[in-house]
Amino acid sequence: MENPFRDNINTIKEIYPGTYQIILDFASNKFIDHIVRDSHKFIWVHGYELKNSNTWTKFQLPISDNLQRTVHARQLKYDFIIGTNEYDEVKNEMPNGVTLLQVNRQPPHFLELGKIKGKTRYDLLKKECDYLFEIDLPSAVDYGTLVSSNVDYLTDLLNDKRINWKALL
Repeated sequence: MENPFRDNINTIKEIYPGTYQIILDFASNKFIDHIVRDSHKFIWVHGYELKNSNTWTKFQLPISDNLQRTVHARQLKYDFIIGTNEYDEVKNEMPNGVTLLQVNRQPPHFLELGKIKGKTRYDLLKKECDYLFEIDLPSAVDYGTLVSSNVDYLTDLLNDKRINWKALL
């Protein structure tokens, strides 16, 4: 029996008009090094969860807009943005199981990725953030996705001889 899903791995497919996807075969977070570009200013990590997030750990957290406290917390999940030039400083601390975007403009407050799906998501990312890509990597060995509205960027990646598409480490 043929597996049509396997035929779509490491190929560019248009998932919405003007939005393209590559299904990644067992990529780790080390693959991100191959796709980050200096042309875009920020790295946006969406829905980030700390390693061992079930353990109660002391953090300085906001209680409200006016009050921060040192508290014991667990299961923290949050978004953060850093400059592209800062990515090298944090990449070795980031676990697999990350959704990461590279953008040129910081996202507006109303752009909540957890609530926006499909074509609308990518239209807003393009319009509001000038995004280059969104990569979603699983926490276990599984398939990931790389989405971009820039088909030339994705084509360049597939043609990059430095990337071993059979072992995306």
